[in-house]
Parts: sequence; structure tokens; C-alpha cells
Amino acid sequence: MRLTTLGVVFAAACALSAPAWAQAPSRNQNWFASAAIGPSFGTLGSTPVVDAAGGYKLTSTFSIGGELGVLPHAPFGDASVIAPAVPLVAPPTDMHVNAYHLNANLFMHASPVGRLEPYATGGIGGFTGTTVADSTIGQSHLVQYSRETNLAENFGGGGIYRMTNWLGVNADYRHFIVHATDTQHVNRFTAGLTLFTK
Repeated sequence: MRLTTLGVVFAAACALSAPAWAQAPSRNQNWFASAAIGPSFGTLGSTPVVDAAGGYKLTSTFSIGGELGVLPHAPFGDASVIAPAVPLVAPPTDMHVNAYHLNANLFMHASPVGRLEPYATGGIGGFTGTTVADSTIGQSHLVQYSRETNLAENFGGGGIYRMTNWLGVNADYRHFIVHATDTQHVNRFTAGLTLFTK
């Protein structure tokens, strides 16, 4: 319920602030920024995702950018591949995982097909998994956290359909190779709304 409320508030704020962003003059048309929110599916289960990206268009085909993605409250059973251990053994129902990735990517943009803008991408960065164990032992309530960040490459692609200059819908597939103690492969498919600065 808390995540749903957060998502609705985020989407409303984006919708209200976007026209002002779109009207602001841009000194350099090569810089870009966007934010997206929507459901995701894959290795980490069905988890809502919030993404933010910004970068620079090198040419009409290539751009470089930084990305931050947040996958909050993934079920431990689905996200255990990137979840660090906690000292206390709690039942999986009392545990969840918050995952984050921060990476730099190269994007290759295909020619737009009408309003659809397809792309392929690959890059490198960090993938963080935080295990949260929230359990009750007798009359005591215990919350424990364990966080681990590992080097990760990612590659994938997707497309954005621009409904207006500042609002679109997106679909994105990523494969993350997370270099934890054992190399893990995380697949993520997301879809949702994207807000652009211009």
C-alpha cells in the first residue's frame, strides 16, 4: 500500500511539473534527462521500479548517460541471488530485499518509427542489494540490515513511445551480470511512464 501511494504521488508530481520543465529554455539541446516509474518482472520478482537517467547526445545515433534504478521491497525468495546474509536467521516471509543500481551506459538509438524510439544499451556500474530482516522473537521486535555492493555490467534494449514532448511510455529489458562471491545473472523487464525534461 505504501509503495502504491508513493507511486501515485510520484506520477502526479511528474505530471504537474513536466509542462514547466518542457517550457524551460535549453542552452544545449544535446543534454537530456528522464525519470520513469512502473512495474517490473524478472529474476527479482514483480517489483515496482523507479529509474532516473541523464546524459549527453554524442551524435544522432549514440549517447552516453548515467542511470539510477531502485527496486524496493522485493520478496526475499525472488531476490535472494543478490541478497547478502544477515546474522539472524529469519523466516523468508519476514525478509525482503531493496536493490539499487547505478551505472554509466552507452546508448545506440535506431531511427524513430513514428513516435517510437528504439534503443540498445550496455554499460558498467554497481549493483547493491540490501537484505532487511524484520522479525519478532518472543516479545522483542528485531530489525536487521545487511548491504553489499558489487561491480556489475548490464546490457539490453527497449523503446520509448512519446505521447508528447515530455511524456511517454517505455519498455526496457536489462541483463545484469553481478560480480558477487558467485557471479549472478539478474534479468529485469520494466514498463511504465517516462517523463522527459524536453
